[in-house]
Amino acid sequence: MADPAKTGLKTAYAAAMARLQAGRKAEALELFGAIHAANPRIAEVEYQIARLFTEFDRFDRALTHAEAAAALAPAQPAVWTAWAETAALDGRAPARKACLAALKAAPLPPDLRQTLAARFGPAAAQSRPATGGAPAPALKALLALVSAGKHAEAEAEAARILSAHPGCALAANVRGAALAALGRPDEALAAYRGALAIDAGYAEAHANMAPVLAHLGRLPEAIATYRAAIARAPDLLTALNGLGQLLLTQGQPKPALHWLDRAAALAPDRADIAQAQGNALTVLRDYPAAVAAFDRAVRLTRRKAALPLMMLAQARAHVGDDARAEADFAAARALEPKNAVILGADGVFLQGLGRFAEAEARFLDAIAGDPAAGEPYRLYYASHKARADEPMLAQMQARFADPATPDRDRMALGFALAKALEDVKDHARVFDYLDPANALMRKLHPYDIAEREDQVSRLIEAMEGMDWEGTRVPDPTAAAPIFVTGMPRSGTTLVEQIIASHSRVTGAGELADGTVSALRLLVGGSGGGFRRAPGIPPADFARLGYDYAAMIRSRFPQADRITDKSIQTYLTLGLARLAMPKARFIVVRRDPRDTLLSIYKNVFPEGTHLYAYDQVDLARTYSTFVRMVDFWRARVPGWFHEIQYEDLVADPEPQSRALIAACGLDWEEACLNFHQNTRKVETLSVWQVRQPISSGSVRAWERYADRLAPMIDRLRADGHIKD
Repeated sequence: MADPAKTGLKTAYAAAMARLQAGRKAEALELFGAIHAANPRIAEVEYQIARLFTEFDRFDRALTHAEAAAALAPAQPAVWTAWAETAALDGRAPARKACLAALKAAPLPPDLRQTLAARFGPAAAQSRPATGGAPAPALKALLALVSAGKHAEAEAEAARILSAHPGCALAANVRGAALAALGRPDEALAAYRGALAIDAGYAEAHANMAPVLAHLGRLPEAIATYRAAIARAPDLLTALNGLGQLLLTQGQPKPALHWLDRAAALAPDRADIAQAQGNALTVLRDYPAAVAAFDRAVRLTRRKAALPLMMLAQARAHVGDDARAEADFAAARALEPKNAVILGADGVFLQGLGRFAEAEARFLDAIAGDPAAGEPYRLYYASHKARADEPMLAQMQARFADPATPDRDRMALGFALAKALEDVKDHARVFDYLDPANALMRKLHPYDIAEREDQVSRLIEAMEGMDWEGTRVPDPTAAAPIFVTGMPRSGTTLVEQIIASHSRVTGAGELADGTVSALRLLVGGSGGGFRRAPGIPPADFARLGYDYAAMIRSRFPQADRITDKSIQTYLTLGLARLAMPKARFIVVRRDPRDTLLSIYKNVFPEGTHLYAYDQVDLARTYSTFVRMVDFWRARVPGWFHEIQYEDLVADPEPQSRALIAACGLDWEEACLNFHQNTRKVETLSVWQVRQPISSGSVRAWERYADRLAPMIDRLRADGHIKD
């Protein structure tokens, strides 16, 4: 990385631009930041920093640099355009007001100043496209054809108007919409581009083009096109909602919420937007806010729509409001009694309550209602122990083999068949279904394991040099949660169940709030990366602890101690301990071959644990886990207790006694009878933790050693297994 102090500003600027042109934007931002630190009065540098922070959605930082660029180069149109676009994408009233006030005195051509200012006024929600002299009655008639759904006629009439008035951007846009509706996406894109060639500020043409790009699988272009629409018309509802919904489907709930919240503020009566907000908040595990969003969607649909009711029920279940959740599930089923999705979700809810017979009945009803769907079979066999003579096994095999079966259904059937065949001890055929099922899941959710490895490397780099033992946080919270962390399927749910069987402890499940908040402490480094832990003020750690304690009090007001089985707590263990010195941390270990096999056999909630569906990625992810635990053991070995799953199941009582002592609790015999605990469990281990402790799954990998060769070879190469 070029250092401006050594290479000179011009050389550093050239290096930054080279990285920008190569698409290495984070590196470019870091270099521009170094130049800014050396000389904060270079307009071009301020401009480039503003643009990059805008791309990273760091609008607060972008606005500061955009304003500085305008002050340094007040006559440069590009600088003012960048500021206006950033203020529009930021969306907040103060940002718009500041940009608008500055524009009034800007030494710009009047037409440009008026165009930029209009997006914060009359053109905020709707563009005024060029009509090229086309008669108003003809345009009105054209729009009437669109409203009536007469797409072929609209396309022909739009083409006729364009022939007579080639400068009519509105007609080109309408023609694009008609062509898209007629299933001619490539021609639609050409029409939209024609509209934008006529009128580059036409926000609706951008917004209409984006879903066509998404339909064609050109997702980065679609996202950029939606953003271009919002940059020109910050209150354009179709663009705000469209971008939010698209990001949500792409597993990006946090940025999706930025746009969905703005859309909801503009259209508080739109149930679909409220429902999307609820979905995003659910993925982010902000369940109280999800309840509020889904409740709004239910009210807007007058409790006449089944899916919002189902989603509200799921959110209520997550916050422990089980009685109302059950009532909402019942209302959803009453509206759509054969809806397999609703029946399946209700079954999962009943599983969590330990009502397995009722849950199985729901899954069977779902299968009967939609025998072609794969997911109900997967859910059913997750808790049902198959028998070799079950007719459904042959039905699933036939459905799996049918070329007409959609990928998503074949994937679910593959996982179900693998579980059923394992139940009947037909181990030779398990991977004939398990490997294809995982491959289909990977196809549905592409994943780059290098991103995870890079994140862990950057995280460790950010936390190096911290005096963990010597740092003192002023007046920290007295909250003493018990964090249970480790790889998925390593025994974390079993360990939590043992602890939560203590009379002083409430099992809270996977809260995730601590890990997310701790990671947020590190956000703010250059290039959108992590800032260094030694530079975090002690008061920030204290605030993190008090915020977490407030969350516990609001969700578990009667609890003395709680367990938080947020399995990724190992990433930020030291940060959480500084924030909550009385917290306890339990790290669960298990033979990686059994751990990763169990992960490979299961399906995780949508958008999570995407490394799980490839054997080599599983092994590489395990390496990142070991690397982080080794990092903490080398620095703060006394801050956590490690428990080995195999030791626990082989000799439960002494291991459980040591575990309870590590939590700072007195021993209680109930901790040995954890399977009698009736608390709700919301993990893949919902069935296992209600059974007495067993060593039946120890060394299960040996049955499939040949089929697990890619994973085992990588584990061996990375030094995690010796035999």
